[in-house]
Amino acid sequence: MTADAAASIVDAVRRTCELEPGEGTILVTTTLSTYLAPAPARLWPLLTRPEELARWYGPIEGDLREGGEFRAPGGAGGRILEAVEPHKLDLTWEYQGKADSLLIRIDPMDDGASSLDLVHTTAMPREVFDAYGPGASAVGWDIALLGLAAFSGGWDSLSEHPVPTPTPQWLATAQGAAFVAAWSIRWGGASAAAGTDPALSRAGELATTAAYGGAAGAVTP
Repeated sequence: MTADAAASIVDAVRRTCELEPGEGTILVTTTLSTYLAPAPARLWPLLTRPEELARWYGPIEGDLREGGEFRAPGGAGGRILEAVEPHKLDLTWEYQGKADSLLIRIDPMDDGASSLDLVHTTAMPREVFDAYGPGASAVGWDIALLGLAAFSGGWDSLSEHPVPTPTPQWLATAQGAAFVAAWSIRWGGASAAAGTDPALSRAGELATTAAYGGAAGAVTP
């Protein structure tokens, strides 16, 4: 894959973050927005059926209907707060004793494609944010969206090269490392745009790239 092709895939996602300082923490809301070729009715089962999630994300156990609870890879889990097929999935994302907010919105486009927004809100310890920035958790969602796009064909029109599937083996390659670095850079830019000191944002980019080291979920604030 050429550098231009990789950049077109990385920039298929628009990234923003909002920061709200608290007592010893920073409330970090990261938003990933993209367009995917399948219509909402085709994407919905990929996000709400365990057997489909296992094909591109990983093994999910539990009940993904409204009010249900689930367990995800890496010790994460949560509860489905609201499910409005095929447009809205509102849930808690729980790990290490924390319960974050995770919202997925899917809207139809005039051409039959979908607009997807993934919004994750977490109270990040200030020392973790200062060390890594929003990329500490957000790069994991970049990896997940890449997996969804590769499996669904959602970004196939962006490049003549296949969209890579972000397996652990791929993430350990030079190409995978380049994607992680590009994601980290973009989250550093989003952090700076939200008011973080540029030098701290740059340090966070480098630390996030090193921490992921080719493995999804390496940083768990």
